[in-house]
Amino acid sequence: MWTRRELKQQAKEALQRNYWKSVLVALVLMVLGGNWIGNVFSSASGVPAKVSSAVVEETSMADEDMSGNIGGSENLATIILMEDDTPETIYNKNTDDMNGTEEFIGFIVGFIIMLVIFLIVFLIMIAIMLIYEILLVFPLIVGAGRFMLKSLDGRAEVKDVAYGFDHSYRNVVKTMFHTQLSIFLWALLFLIPGIYKQYQYRMVEYILAEHPDMPYKEAMKMSRDMMNGQKWNAFVLDLSFILWEMLGVLTCGLVHIFYVAPYHCLTNAALYRRLCSIRDGQCA
Repeated sequence: MWTRRELKQQAKEALQRNYWKSVLVALVLMVLGGNWIGNVFSSASGVPAKVSSAVVEETSMADEDMSGNIGGSENLATIILMEDDTPETIYNKNTDDMNGTEEFIGFIVGFIIMLVIFLIVFLIMIAIMLIYEILLVFPLIVGAGRFMLKSLDGRAEVKDVAYGFDHSYRNVVKTMFHTQLSIFLWALLFLIPGIYKQYQYRMVEYILAEHPDMPYKEAMKMSRDMMNGQKWNAFVLDLSFILWEMLGVLTCGLVHIFYVAPYHCLTNAALYRRLCSIRDGQCA
């Protein structure tokens, strides 16, 4: 069995041996391979101004007798009232209503076009981000895992970060893709199944760091076997870093970059090494 104190002690010793290299690797992993989301919000809206015109023709027909007994101010009021029912006025009202309807339809069509354009741009950006993560980030994570393992064993080199690109690149990408896809699909069911799978496949990157040629099904099964009965302990191990993470936030990320990130990564690598020894050295 293992204890958190044991793993953290190994990580601290490895960090002392390769401090600046570990900080550099952790920084590269954070910048290029961390969890990042690019959000682009573009909005454009135009509300056409509706202009309604009413044409009222004023006439001065004070002396004209329309019905024989109307005159003066009564004559003018009657003419205005009568103009509301004239064919010209009715035509103007109908024209205004048609113009308003056309403007509303035009606004709806414009809004739909803008929405479609936004969705297309959004999907293209998501596709670019996925391609970037699959082709660049996945091998980088495996290389960082190899660096951390070699730091535990002795002195590592920064060039070890490129290990996933130089050794069975296609298999590394394929295995990491299937692993993350499985975690994502389980996460769609609910948050807890996704977290469960995350811990179940926690060792895949370290397995690939030592066995880049291993088929993805075998690597995933090996991680499941290694984490069998260890998931809760690993979860508690992560919780033990929560105060360090809070300190990193309070220092605007400085403590996280120069201590917490490499310390945490090395602790995870030490967990892998310990689980390998528990599983009769099958990882060696």
